[in-house]
Amino acid sequence: MFRRAARWTLMGLLFWSGGIGAAHEVDGRWIRGVFTGRSPRAVPLPEAEAWQRAGLLSEKAPDSFVLVGSGQSMQPLYAPGAILVLQQYPYELLEPGQTVLYRNRARKIVAHVLVARARDGWRVAGLNNPRPDLEPVRPGNLVGVVIAAFQPLPEELPRRIALLDR
Repeated sequence: MFRRAARWTLMGLLFWSGGIGAAHEVDGRWIRGVFTGRSPRAVPLPEAEAWQRAGLLSEKAPDSFVLVGSGQSMQPLYAPGAILVLQQYPYELLEPGQTVLYRNRARKIVAHVLVARARDGWRVAGLNNPRPDLEPVRPGNLVGVVIAAFQPLPEELPRRIALLDR
């Protein structure tokens, strides 16, 4: 009985902390009305393992690199601190639902989801933003496409889960 209650408490904490995401806002490949079906979901792992897997993947995938996400605009898909593996990608092969990194006019790097192709480039949106970005993604400002994501778990969490399974 105690184990079951502890497990549900832990799941509740993950849910409310943004670790899992709000169920009513996530419907399979759609999040808050935005198609994200071509964006990899973040795999929750202990931090050291997350970095190791991201590093191995970036070594194997040509023209790829690793960086850490920040900000709230892509939650619940990617929480702040998510380790993202990106790959340089031909602009002509982009598809709706992919998460891309692009450099905006202010020279800031932004990770948002491709929503629709327009005459002047791709429309992108952050999942927590009320509307799509005003600035399109074009060949000249595209940095890369997210090909994998890992969400580092708090250090104590794997130990707590292991204790619950005893």
